[in-house]
Amino acid sequence: MFLFRYSALTFNAHRIHYDLPYAMGKEGYPGLVVHGPLTAIRLMEACTRHTGALPETFSFRAQAPSPQAPGCMSVAASSPTALMTSGPRDPKGYAAMSAKVMRGEE
Repeated sequence: MFLFRYSALTFNAHRIHYDLPYAMGKEGYPGLVVHGPLTAIRLMEACTRHTGALPETFSFRAQAPSPQAPGCMSVAASSPTALMTSGPRDPKGYAAMSAKVMRGEE
């Protein structure tokens, strides 16, 4: 239901985001596909929870379709001011999206 609502909010009516039989049967995905911007938002939220503060900069790169999956976010510090994140993984284990978050000097 959340993906359907996000689709409506962003005027993205592609059925791969809300019609499971279509996504799997016609498009060949293993399940519903999460919107790239929604995945990026979830990654930034994970970083914010991890650090307790909003980032100064946030960049992300979609690398593959993002499957609908519970959890699956990892956050790792690469320096005192930078965090690297990884989004959900596709069925082959590749990260669907990665992001880099920069925090201010501490």
